[in-house]
Amino acid sequence: MVDEKLKIIVAHGHSSLETFHTLLPFIFLAKKIYKYDMRFVDYNNKNLYKYSGDIIILVRKFHQLDIRNNKNIDDMINYINNIKKRFSKVIYFDDSAAVSHILFFLVPLLDSYWVRGLLKNNNLYSESFYGGRTYSQYYNQKYNVEDTSIYLSPLNKNKFPTNIKIAWNIGIGCYPTNKKSLLNIYYDEIRKFSCFISMLPSIKPLSFLVDKYIKEMINILSEEVSLSKKTKLVSARFSSKGYYNSISFHRELVLKKIKKNKLYLKGRKSRWDYIQECNYLYGILSPFGWGEICYRDFEAALGGNLLLKPSMDHIETWPNIYREDCYFKLDWDFSNLDQISEIFSNEKITFERIMKSRMIYLEAIKNSEKRLENLIYSLYN
Repeated sequence: MVDEKLKIIVAHGHSSLETFHTLLPFIFLAKKIYKYDMRFVDYNNKNLYKYSGDIIILVRKFHQLDIRNNKNIDDMINYINNIKKRFSKVIYFDDSAAVSHILFFLVPLLDSYWVRGLLKNNNLYSESFYGGRTYSQYYNQKYNVEDTSIYLSPLNKNKFPTNIKIAWNIGIGCYPTNKKSLLNIYYDEIRKFSCFISMLPSIKPLSFLVDKYIKEMINILSEEVSLSKKTKLVSARFSSKGYYNSISFHRELVLKKIKKNKLYLKGRKSRWDYIQECNYLYGILSPFGWGEICYRDFEAALGGNLLLKPSMDHIETWPNIYREDCYFKLDWDFSNLDQISEIFSNEKITFERIMKSRMIYLEAIKNSEKRLENLIYSLYN
């Protein structure tokens, strides 16, 4: 256990995914100035080699590099080796969407490699996945769906590394609620604005904004859901456009299956209208996107909706709102979609699943700072 004040550098870009999700526990922990000397720096504009300290955490630094190019791999390895000369501990936080995608060639160089989640069966990492995703491989093999450009995820050639740790997924983040406020009505604009204020020398302006959202989310999740105020309909307002073929296929598949089903609300709405609408619905259908874990999953918890989602039995993550008693599990070919009306008819089951997911989510938000602290101190045990 470390008793001294730790000097920690959090090196990140300024994407909204980072400012409104990945960085949140760091922002919370930075307030403990008596315990941590935490600095947030931009690895795109600053020379990290001039810094030194106890720990450096590189957040999605190599996210956009194509590892099919061997030069990129060499550059990544050289970068880590040079950074190690300045810091006692080096962590790479890979907040990539797909839990099946890990940069295994970097792991031996690091003190810890943090991820959103992992495949429960670690042995599966000994193979490369088509499209870099378990579900992309499933649709490729079952339906012969092919991507324009073939990509295979890195594979693990040895025993699964013990220094790969689950940190947190995008559930830890700032989400809009149905409460009528400027924060919620102009959420998209504020989210973009957060990218700019994260460039300021001080983290305090971003911290102030984050605290506002988290406080309201905690208040909402602490309330009991009233199904009597909701309609037995499901939000299915999503698109299949903009993804690889092996991802978009299953979105197209489910949209075709529900095309004539009046139980599902389809088409696009503004975010504010969507959030308002979901407040009065029983469920939200959330297919896979770039990863298994999607924003809609946690929008469902906040909106008091039952989450309908392709089975998540294959992954381990945190917060884990994918337990059997938290959501309605869909087959990956969506063959059991017609069973949802039976679940809705049993209000007790629907209510219990909704409230269970909200309770798990609420506790995770409250404990995200502690989770980060435990991950940091595990480096010294």
